[in-house]
Amino acid sequence: MTKFLEAISRITPATVLVRGLVFVFTFIALVLAIPSFMFGVTPLSVAALAALVTALAPGTRMVTIVLAAGLFGWVAGWLGRLGELSAVQLVLFGSVLFLAHSSASLAALIPFDAVVSPEVLLRWYLRAFAIAGGSALVGLVLIVGASLTSGINGTALASLAGLAAAAGLIAVLVRLLRRRTNN
Repeated sequence: MTKFLEAISRITPATVLVRGLVFVFTFIALVLAIPSFMFGVTPLSVAALAALVTALAPGTRMVTIVLAAGLFGWVAGWLGRLGELSAVQLVLFGSVLFLAHSSASLAALIPFDAVVSPEVLLRWYLRAFAIAGGSALVGLVLIVGASLTSGINGTALASLAGLAAAAGLIAVLVRLLRRRTNN
């Protein structure tokens, strides 16, 4: 217990800030993942608890589990209602999910007692927001372009393409991991 209290006493503001941002971005992503017909106090409480766990343990598999649960919840919540999904909702969810993951990655790298220059944090988050913003812009242009040119729902197409890309990425990563463990 004394080691834990000693570690807590050495926490620097940068660590608190980054972990706070992990909580905020994860909570926003999980709230966006709650389907409208399930929205209430209990799902919000679960989202807050999951975001807190992610912020307290950013270097663990809990980050992957929580963000993947949010992603699957979001997909399950929109199944059968893809016609109601707007391009902005799709892009916003993906962007916030990326920012949550990026913040958790940074938080996992920073020890509790590290003195971090504000420029490092500023560069990290400027880069993360630039990536999220650029991806959002490209995504919106492609979704709206697909809707206008072909007359089909671009958000449904983008959701299905994204799901297929995620499944393909998982297959590639599993194959690389198996290859790595066999050598």
